[in-house]
Order: sequence, then C-alpha cells, then structure tokens
Amino acid sequence: MRRRRTTSLPWAMAIILLAAAALGLAFNLVMPQGIGWLPPWLSAPRWQPVSLQQAADMHQKGVLFVDARDPGDYKSARVRGAVSLYPAELKLLYPLLKKTLAAAPAVVVYGTYTSRFPAAEVGQFLKDQGLGKVYVLGEPFMAWRAASLPVKAPRRRAKP
Repeated sequence: MRRRRTTSLPWAMAIILLAAAALGLAFNLVMPQGIGWLPPWLSAPRWQPVSLQQAADMHQKGVLFVDARDPGDYKSARVRGAVSLYPAELKLLYPLLKKTLAAAPAVVVYGTYTSRFPAAEVGQFLKDQGLGKVYVLGEPFMAWRAASLPVKAPRRRAKP
C-alpha cells in the first residue's frame, strides 16, 4: 500500500488564502465604496480624542464620564461619577440615560482596553444621537487608576 504525501495540503491552503486576499483587494479597488478595513467609529470618528491629563481636568470641571467596559468591570471599579453604557446594551440603556447625557456639558467615554474599540463605538453612537461634545479617553482605565485619579470602588466588608 502506498502512503499519500500530506505536504500538499498546506500549500493548497496557502494558495486559497492568497487567492481570497487578491480577490478581496481587487474588489476594494474596483468598487467605489470599497469595504472598510476599520469600523466607522475608528476610520471616521465623530468624537475627539482626549489625553489622561485633559480628562482629569475635565473631571474636576464636572464633565460626565461614560464607562464603556463590561458591567462587571464597572461594578468592580470606575471613574467616580461615571455611568455605565456598554456597547452591547447601547440601544437598551441609552433611552434611560438620555436626559442625563443631554444635560452634561461634555461627555468623556473610556474603556478598559488599550484599543479604543468599545469606547470609540459608544462615543460614535453618542455623537450620532446629537450630543455636542463627546471625547474618548486614549488610555485604558488602568492608567486612570494608576495615576491616583478619583475612582469609585465597592467597600470591602470587614471579616467578622
């Protein structure tokens, strides 16, 4: 009995992958609208980026902070005075927070990850809803906490 060589499978997969990439690139070049490489909240943001120091100054002036992290992260620690608006729950929670957000002089959205995906998505959504000044913090929440800026964390219960 002859054994078949299995070295042709990786080559076939590589050829298929290259063909798919070439066809995708050709489609992007031919079609006027193309296919975006990044979601619109990153490729064409309507919000403004803000540094950690600028955000700290805004916090002292009473700007509203929006936490775009998971609800569990929000419960464990957050910027003092922040409200939770997680991307997966935007359409559900926004109507409840609409008046609070509209009354704020500006809004700073932050997340926990070094990529701004969750915060950028929420920031874009808020701008699309007509909010005037929307900023997205460029650093993760850990940087806010490491800088000893105001954080609200649950109190630990003393052991009996």
